[in-house]
Amino acid sequence: MRPNINFKQIEAFRAVMRTGSATRAAVVMHTTQPSISRRLAELQNATQLKLFDLRRGRLQPTDEGEFLYRAIEQHFLGLEKIETIVSVMRRSGTSSLRLACTPTLGAGWLPPLVQRFVQLFPDTHVTIQTASTPQIEELLDQGLVDIALTTGEFRRQDARPAILDRRKVVCILPRNHPLCEASRIELPMLARERLISISEDDELSSRIRAEFLKGATSEHVAVHTNSSITICALVAAGTGIGIVTPYITDMFAGRIAVKPLRASIAVDLRLATPVNRTPSMLANEFIKLAKKRAGGLSRAAHIESLT
Repeated sequence: MRPNINFKQIEAFRAVMRTGSATRAAVVMHTTQPSISRRLAELQNATQLKLFDLRRGRLQPTDEGEFLYRAIEQHFLGLEKIETIVSVMRRSGTSSLRLACTPTLGAGWLPPLVQRFVQLFPDTHVTIQTASTPQIEELLDQGLVDIALTTGEFRRQDARPAILDRRKVVCILPRNHPLCEASRIELPMLARERLISISEDDELSSRIRAEFLKGATSEHVAVHTNSSITICALVAAGTGIGIVTPYITDMFAGRIAVKPLRASIAVDLRLATPVNRTPSMLANEFIKLAKKRAGGLSRAAHIESLT
């Protein structure tokens, strides 16, 4: 009965073909030259093929040996490709990550996080969609994103939300505004100022309006917009004063002054994953970085509030 070919014989044959000698093949495979020669003999016996000629003390592959090597090499190239894919998946879970977030987070809070993420996982492809919170919930429900980030509330049952961070809103001013001298802004200080506000039907706008009413302070809104990014841009241009979440202000660093506001308005930064799917290894790594970034910002905000 003809003996079967085994993998160790194939490995030895391939090593000899690649290095040119049994001695060098033994070094590559961390074994001895007699062991390599024994496996070559076993392979020739199992295949009933003459794979080498011995010429002047050196192994010279025959035509059959060359043909077999080409077939084996194609097999090994396939294995090496699989090993590369497995290595990427071991590090990142998949080769892509799909994110959805509100425009404010996409412009202000998210970019440094994504920059750090792609540094750690350079072989992955990141897709980012910006949308309103209800639209983000739709994307989660349809399985079109892996992770969602918003300062709004997830109201549907098909998301697995968690609060990453909670921070108070801040007052932003043109850099040359007289109120820049103040360490903290009180609502009565804004009574005669031109305010740039988020749209009246927005939840944050309602909460800000309630704070003014609670303090019996009138607000003079000069501009309404549906975007915190636009508020920051208008403040930077000197149009007026704004009250925004702190997650956008980094984008306008050096162009606006950011001051703590004495008001009981806090905004939650929420992260959610689809409830019907376990996050990939890559998604979990992103979540770890997001928690780390949120924790660092919270400590910085706490220190700022004490000064």
